[in-house]
Amino acid sequence: MVVQNYKLAPVVGYFSSRGPTYGIKNLLKPDIASPGVAILAAWPSNDKREALPDREPPLFNILSGTSMSCPHVSGPAATVKSQHPNWSPSAIRSAIMTTAIQINNLHAPLTTNTGSKATPYDIGAGEISLSHPLQPGLVYETETIDYIQFRCNIGYDATKIKSIALDIPKNFSCSSDSSSDLISNMNYPSIAVSKLKENESKTVSRSVTNIDEEDSTYTAAVEAPASINVQVVPNKLHFTKDVKKLSFQVTFKLSKTSEEDLFGSITWTSEKYKVRSPFVVSSV
Repeated sequence: MVVQNYKLAPVVGYFSSRGPTYGIKNLLKPDIASPGVAILAAWPSNDKREALPDREPPLFNILSGTSMSCPHVSGPAATVKSQHPNWSPSAIRSAIMTTAIQINNLHAPLTTNTGSKATPYDIGAGEISLSHPLQPGLVYETETIDYIQFRCNIGYDATKIKSIALDIPKNFSCSSDSSSDLISNMNYPSIAVSKLKENESKTVSRSVTNIDEEDSTYTAAVEAPASINVQVVPNKLHFTKDVKKLSFQVTFKLSKTSEEDLFGSITWTSEKYKVRSPFVVSSV
């Protein structure tokens, strides 16, 4: 059977919020993309705004926007929490991001409304998967201290941070070498590196936790533009019942300065799982 006049799906809507975050290029945003265009859903029966003349209000309506997209993330997050009640919010976010989808219904890369290939600034880690986050293999745990240091690195001092956060030691103070570059070391499921000049290199660190009960070995694979050399050390991680958490470093070296931001990914693969993290490298 041949389907005529098919449409690519999913496609990033023109109104979708895009990255990078203004003034903060060392934390990749958005995290994830989810369905939010022309969503058919229940509608309050007492809302007459959509009612036709001499007709009862509809019980369903079609809407687009963040309010439609949010439930498509909240649902899988709630499902993961119900199956893994001890998981932290950051572990759930990691599971959603590292199992996201990057291809459309034709098994081609996701695109934007203009037809161009979607980048992590359009889709983050990709479009959310409904079932895969239940078994992500590895998770990136982002601790409270990561967020505290993030505030330090964007210019807050300890007094300001303590005024908006409760779980901070009384003797806490920001490091004297706090800078936006250190945001790249936040233990996040994605990586963003900025101000990387030609023939320079920068190294970031990450830690992952194995949520599987079995012993497993993961091998790193990198997808990157030719102008970036990416090295993952170590490039193999072996988990056992006693070793659940391991760390690795990623070094980025730019052979040629680019006026545009460059995108790629690092995928940890075992016999059962694939754990993918997008990255972005910029020269500014």
